Amino acid sequence: MTTSDDDFTALSGLVTGYFHQDMDLEYESIPQALAGYAGLTEESTKQQLRREMETFLERYHNDLEGEFSRRYWFDFTPEVIGQTVPEFFDMVRTILADPESYLRFEPRS
Repeated sequence: MTTSDDDFTALSGLVTGYFHQDMDLEYESIPQALAGYAGLTEESTKQQLRREMETFLERYHNDLEGEFSRRYWFDFTPEVIGQTVPEFFDMVRTILADPESYLRFEPRS
């Protein structure tokens, strides 16, 4: 199956817009950045992101980590926070539904 670079525009926007190398200037963690995204993003875009995550899981179920890494390695992979792609997507869904829930995903010191 051929894919284009922009077939997951909401997911790409989240990763490149919020998890870039200067993320630490705005947010202290990935969960906090997700809460920021959830608070600033239109509901229609959040719905699109939810659909794209489901499509990503279905389309690349045999190589989720590899495909995510190929697309977004420069900005972020869930592995850097100790998660798999499905675990990361679960966290995203939870924080989209309740931005304050990001606190339960914060790294333990």
